[in-house]
Amino acid sequence: MFSYASNLFAWTTALVGAVVAQPSTVDYDTLPSTGSVINLDVTASNTTYIVQANDTIHSIASQYNVGACDLARLNVLADPNFLYADEPLRIPARATFPDDTSCFSTNNTGATATCIYGGPHVYTILPGATIQKIANERYNITAESILNTTAQTGYIAALNPGIYDVLETGETVKIPVCDNTACTMTEFAFTYGTLQDFATEYGITVGQIMSLNLGYNHTELVAPLGVLYDCAVLE
Repeated sequence: MFSYASNLFAWTTALVGAVVAQPSTVDYDTLPSTGSVINLDVTASNTTYIVQANDTIHSIASQYNVGACDLARLNVLADPNFLYADEPLRIPARATFPDDTSCFSTNNTGATATCIYGGPHVYTILPGATIQKIANERYNITAESILNTTAQTGYIAALNPGIYDVLETGETVKIPVCDNTACTMTEFAFTYGTLQDFATEYGITVGQIMSLNLGYNHTELVAPLGVLYDCAVLE
């Protein structure tokens, strides 16, 4: 569920900006080629579905004839592939972008980057996570770069995991940050979309947002999330 701790932002002195305004109208039949799909004014039906064991976002979406991203975005899911049994999901009143898959993060096994710009440098492990998934999907960096990070957390150093070993939930792992880089930070009221949508909008990784918003999965309320932008090498 949702938790938010402002002290997670202490790692940077970046300015907190104003909430970014999003377009008020959109063609719901065509995925925008420019602009954003986050925080659209999408209507929920009166139906609520309770997630069952072995459900997936795709199976639930198919049951109600809506897109998987429609369902994930309406319920502001962090990771559409990760559902909790017994959690309630609101069902969209209609299919919005039924064939769209851009709300899902890509598990980029061909990643070549070895560090991220600006931080944060600590990631809290979620259920089912592996070094490979954290590196390739959350941060788009190589798995080896995480395992080779000096001053790695005590948990990872002692475990010495393979990249596909499942890690313990709640433990932490250090993420390599590129030298002499920084980001600007702002807060955004999250009402529709997934973390991948926000990462795409702001030019950052899902892992950076997750590190800033420890414990976020989804909430039925408006979620004030920290996001980064303008990550770059300092001059």
